[in-house]
Amino acid sequence: MRITDTTLTLFFTRNMSLKEWSDIGIIERELLIYKKLSMHLKKVNIVTYGGRKDKFYSRKLGAINVLPVTWHTRTTTILHLLMKYYPEIKNSSILKTNQISGSEIPLWFKKKFGKKLIVRCGYLYAQFTFKLTKDEATRKKAYRLERDAFSFADVGIVSSLRDREYVLAEYRIKPEKIKVIPNYVATDIFRPIPSIQKNYDLVYVGRGGAQKNLENLLKAIKYLKTEKHIPSLLMIGNCCYDSKIKRMIDKYELDVALNGIIPNFKLPQIINQARIFVLPSYFEGHPKALLEAMSCGIPCLGTNVTGIKNDIEHLVTGYLSETDFKSIADSIGTLLSDESLQFKLGRRARNYILKNYSLDKILQMELEVIGEVLAS
Repeated sequence: MRITDTTLTLFFTRNMSLKEWSDIGIIERELLIYKKLSMHLKKVNIVTYGGRKDKFYSRKLGAINVLPVTWHTRTTTILHLLMKYYPEIKNSSILKTNQISGSEIPLWFKKKFGKKLIVRCGYLYAQFTFKLTKDEATRKKAYRLERDAFSFADVGIVSSLRDREYVLAEYRIKPEKIKVIPNYVATDIFRPIPSIQKNYDLVYVGRGGAQKNLENLLKAIKYLKTEKHIPSLLMIGNCCYDSKIKRMIDKYELDVALNGIIPNFKLPQIINQARIFVLPSYFEGHPKALLEAMSCGIPCLGTNVTGIKNDIEHLVTGYLSETDFKSIADSIGTLLSDESLQFKLGRRARNYILKNYSLDKILQMELEVIGEVLAS
């Protein structure tokens, strides 16, 4: 089969909808690669779990065909898909997952109809589950799902060589079955804008929660606070609705602006207002917010942890600190006091993203994998 005759059906993460993508401001970014793919394939379908409400977003999908249902149990959801969209799924050349979570349904369709299956994940679901919970039943369930997804897939896609090595060793998968395709960046949108005035010392984009280590970021700013200067911080995303974060800001009397959720493609106008982008997490997968900030030519400060240190080379493409607040504070102080270093790190970060993560480069990698799956 030729690529131009191919119908690809993407299955969303369990319980995820276009409405939620829109609510958190990422719908344009997440759909971009599939809009590009639809120009090369016969058809692209996406199975979403927002029910009828997801039809409202059809105008944003271009040539993509949305197949919305409501998530229930696996069995009930499969029955709904069969009743509503049997021809679309039966006529699909390739099924694909957006993350491991939610892969149980395309796995069932692969076994039932013998469809080709690409299992894609931006982060390793089992590893994240092990870090986020101590509940053994939840951990075992995540591990089994991830193992089965990679084992039964025709091709598995991970976002880094580190994740590929883990999958090959942990699940004993044949090396040719696991490909590395990193997250992409719309480099024409996320770009330096020199004309924008710098209104903030720091900017953080993302959600809250223990993983993100925002408490130590705020403690670091308090540590740097003097009578003459308080480093200013702009926070964007779901973190702005975290009551604990708000209490800390008030308690420490910090200069922090909370902007809430902003549509992804409007972020460059905001990110470019800051001198430094900061990501203080305890661990990451392949953080899109970091890659987008690097593409904007902003010097990026990240913690020396898995998922960040893989893209930030200390004093080359960014600056690395440890996760404690004093190390974060010292790193912020060093960067803020050295404009020459800021410029060098920002320029190198931009070049690094252009070389490794441009949308055109990732699109070509996706098409190559599709071609391999069709030929297998």
